[in-house]
Amino acid sequence: MSNHDVPVHLPTAMADSPVAGKTGENDRSPGGSGGLPGERGHFLTALSPFWHDRLIEAGMILSMALYYIVGNNKLGTGELFHVNFLVSLPFLLIFAALCWYRLPFAVALLPLALPYYGFPKIVFSHYDFSLTETALVVCLVVALLQAVLWRRRWTYWLSWQELRQRLGPLSIPMAVFGLAAAFSIVVAYDRRVALRDFREEILEPLLYVLLALYCLRSRQDVLRLLGALLATGVVVALLGAIQYILFKGHAAGVARNLRVDAIYGSGNSIGLLFDYVFPLGLALIVVQWYRARDRLGAWWSRLLALALCLLMVFVLYESQSGGAWAAIPIALLFIVACSIRNRKVLLTGGIVAMVALIAVIALLHGPITRFLFERHVSANGVSTLTKRIYLWESALAMIRDNPVTGYGLGNWLCHYSRNTLCDTPQLHHYWITTIPGTHASTGLHDEPYLSHPHNVFLHVWVSMGIFGLAAFVALLTLFFWLFTRIVRRLRLARDGGDPHLEWMTLGVGAGMLAALVQGMVDSAFLELDLAFCFWMLVAALLLLRGLSQTPWRGRLLADGG
Repeated sequence: MSNHDVPVHLPTAMADSPVAGKTGENDRSPGGSGGLPGERGHFLTALSPFWHDRLIEAGMILSMALYYIVGNNKLGTGELFHVNFLVSLPFLLIFAALCWYRLPFAVALLPLALPYYGFPKIVFSHYDFSLTETALVVCLVVALLQAVLWRRRWTYWLSWQELRQRLGPLSIPMAVFGLAAAFSIVVAYDRRVALRDFREEILEPLLYVLLALYCLRSRQDVLRLLGALLATGVVVALLGAIQYILFKGHAAGVARNLRVDAIYGSGNSIGLLFDYVFPLGLALIVVQWYRARDRLGAWWSRLLALALCLLMVFVLYESQSGGAWAAIPIALLFIVACSIRNRKVLLTGGIVAMVALIAVIALLHGPITRFLFERHVSANGVSTLTKRIYLWESALAMIRDNPVTGYGLGNWLCHYSRNTLCDTPQLHHYWITTIPGTHASTGLHDEPYLSHPHNVFLHVWVSMGIFGLAAFVALLTLFFWLFTRIVRRLRLARDGGDPHLEWMTLGVGAGMLAALVQGMVDSAFLELDLAFCFWMLVAALLLLRGLSQTPWRGRLLADGG
């Protein structure tokens, strides 16, 4: 029997850990003090384990927030934002100390830093780094120091074979994807931009996946990671709601039809983030509803989850992100369908839903067509969807001329249009400004700074060539294949399986699906926050495979039998 045929493989350090299939335990993973060999317990003995862990989490969040705010002149004009960088350094050291003490906590909470990438902090001279990059570097440095100091005695040590087992068949497309992205730097016209995008959108997210596979072991670790992702969406929703109350809710805002964009420059960015995180909340609510007998959280937690989801629905509506309006309902239907275990009920429900959809399209085809083609019409009378069509044709023309290597990460603008961000008068530009055979405008001439082709697959192909696209498609295929196996494995478990693992798995799968749905008409991957979201869902699914004891190959047997 090969390694992939064995139902469960646990590294030595995990033999007694919660990943072995136990559920309901606290975060007392082996060496629970963040990697110190042989040390267990916590330094605030007067507190219960629950409140001790919440205090550590709060300390990490607060210290990193203070480091980011103090001395960051991109956040405001007050004196607090213009003090010397060294003033904020003690807060970073506090975060590093807490990270040393509870490394898995810091790794799992990193999603909370994602939305603020547009306001990087200057560290030295003109060199600036986002909050996400800073937190990731601290986690990596702490992990490397602990690994060097204690080597095989390190709590989170994994051999090469154990790491390969955790990655499974995804290791090959991940490696090819990384190599294709690295090679794109060589072929890029603007290599400085390509190198920056490679660091932010490829290398750092992949390093995070490895860090998560090393350090996150228990169900509580995965729950903390997915909870942080959902909390990130809630924070953005709160900022969007505040923006609505202060600006859009007033008469001037209504007259100007302002879109809520929170801390982003576009409401679509809210929708793209919500694609990855909102389905987690929806999955929790759905599983809570039909698995009520399992007491999945107290009644107040269910009410809180519903209230937070309603807040996100409101902000999503006010963001006017049409792609997310389609993606989130599809994700909800996906969650409901995957939650139904009776095949007859599923088949009947599917037929009813299909008939209802056909009826709605037949009765409302006129309003639907007008909504698609007349929504967000420019001053020249060109709709957003019409622009998308010619934008895709521009991308396909680029691909036809260079299908193998692409044009390099972040180099779309250099070849797409004449613009000041990447001024390349000597290059051929592919944007289609007039409808072929006519003098009518496509609307693209008014938007020379569109930074991507608004399709995730075209974006990857243009940026990294055919090998990058093939690796990306292989990753997605293996992702949903593994998702299917985990869902089937959970259904074979006694007593209906662990409801916590179920909602987490459904939320991860639905989040990836929603991102791909909106990714058909927007950029859902090659942006710093979205790239991290993508790989965080991949890492979470790999961890859920271990927690659910799902083998990579072979028959799925009840309870790992």
